[in-house]
Amino acid sequence: AAYGSEVFMAVNGTFAGYMLISDTFKPDAKEAIASLKKLGLHTVMLTGDSEDSANAVGKDAGIDEIYAKLLPEDKLNALKKVREAHGTVMFVGDGINDAPVLAGADVGAAMGSGADAAIEAADAVLNSNVDAIPQSIAIARNTNRIAWQNVIFALVIKIAVMILGLAGHANMWMAVFADTGVAMICVLNSIRILYKK
Repeated sequence: AAYGSEVFMAVNGTFAGYMLISDTFKPDAKEAIASLKKLGLHTVMLTGDSEDSANAVGKDAGIDEIYAKLLPEDKLNALKKVREAHGTVMFVGDGINDAPVLAGADVGAAMGSGADAAIEAADAVLNSNVDAIPQSIAIARNTNRIAWQNVIFALVIKIAVMILGLAGHANMWMAVFADTGVAMICVLNSIRILYKK
């Protein structure tokens, strides 16, 4: 069941043993993957590691789909396949090898502790905690929801006042409310997101 990179040792040309060196994932990684799945997202791992290592880590973390032994250009090709199969893709990476994929993803997010090349190529930089990934997606979805609320509310009020105006029932104060009042209500509605946990 062990996985990782093997380092063999010899003493005077005679095999003495070996060490197995493997990556460990952050303790909050499992919770972050579970949170992503609760948000209805499909998780995919693209890595240059061996298949054994990738499958062991991916299975333990609960990742849905795993691509291993990928060079940077292979990661970009795998990203295109994932996009074709599942739609919009957010890629999170921290290494120099991740820079092309971060730039090619619909949303590229680099971890703050990552390589400078990854940070430069990314659209967003997250703190080093893995749970920042589902949090950022939840914030984005909430922001999108509020933006749609504002657009729909503003259009409904403006159309209603225009219809009333055409019918001869709207006055100047209704027009002012449809313009400035609606704008202020939309701003106040947008401010709500700052106080949401």
